[in-house]
Amino acid sequence: MRWKPFLPALLWLVAITFLSLSSNVPMPKIDFFSPDKLAHAGAYALLTALLALGVRKSKNSPLSRKNLFLIFCCAAGYGAFMEWVQGTYFPNRFFEYYDMLANASGALFAIVILNSGLFKRKN
Repeated sequence: MRWKPFLPALLWLVAITFLSLSSNVPMPKIDFFSPDKLAHAGAYALLTALLALGVRKSKNSPLSRKNLFLIFCCAAGYGAFMEWVQGTYFPNRFFEYYDMLANASGALFAIVILNSGLFKRKN
């Protein structure tokens, strides 16, 4: 099946969605290096890495820069979308630009690490 390589990313996406929409999560301060912002960055770095792994397995080839850019856009875009959903539809949750920045920073961090050659297979 073609979706099987994406199963870890899909499961992590469900976890992020659940945590993003839970109304009983305490609201943090707006310090960019707070544990909350680092958790946002880590969650989206992992999502980006899992998406990249799924794309690499489905194509059975190394990732191109175009693919890495699209993966980044998907992860960062989903992070922005979740912030909008929180602020629009869920009481006790707020739309935060700093959370969006932390989400995109985590996705970018993963892309930089993946593109660095650190995880490329040697022949």
